[in-house]
Amino acid sequence: MGQLFAKKHKAEPPPHVDQDDMALLDLKTHRDKLQQSSRKLDLRAAKSHEVARTLVAEGKKTQAMLALRRWEQQKRLGEDCQNHIARLQELIASIEMAQLTKGTVDALKTGVAMMKRIQQDIGGVDQVQRLLGEQEEVQEAQQEIAAMLAGEGGVEDAEMLSEFSRLQEEAALSTLTKADEAPAATSTASTETVAPDSVPVEETPQPVSQDKVKLVEKAPAATPALVPA
Repeated sequence: MGQLFAKKHKAEPPPHVDQDDMALLDLKTHRDKLQQSSRKLDLRAAKSHEVARTLVAEGKKTQAMLALRRWEQQKRLGEDCQNHIARLQELIASIEMAQLTKGTVDALKTGVAMMKRIQQDIGGVDQVQRLLGEQEEVQEAQQEIAAMLAGEGGVEDAEMLSEFSRLQEEAALSTLTKADEAPAATSTASTETVAPDSVPVEETPQPVSQDKVKLVEKAPAATPALVPA
């Protein structure tokens, strides 16, 4: 029974919604209601105007004037609703813009606070100058170490260059020696070369005169020798 007569408590907004959001929501709800009322008034005004037209056609002047008076009132109320809607819409837009501005300002505050914390962690200008000085000292020390290491390795570099020069001289001397030996070997080979065996040369047949041909034809044939039995 106690639950039936208990007072209904108004629903509390969610934790992430503040009072400003609730106020803006109320304004938008009221605007929507005014828009609904304006549409209803427009319908009623149109209906009253149609009734007045019918009454005028029927010749009922008094009733037609009453219908026109209702049409005029509803039309005026609809215009008032439109004016209220325009004012509410302008107010809602201003509030939303103010909320965006507030969000921007809050973000700037957060950013400035963060920059201050970072600068405190850095330690200020003196700390930066001290770090830069230490960096220069460390770089100079590293350069000195590198120079010392390069100096120790210079002896080895000089020895390697000396050995390289000696090897170059040996290679040049070997090239000259080979160049001198090449002409002597060529002359020796030419003296030891034996001429090849003579190749018989074919004799060119001499032309036979006509007189010799006639003498051969006139000569008697040789008698064959008798062979004893």
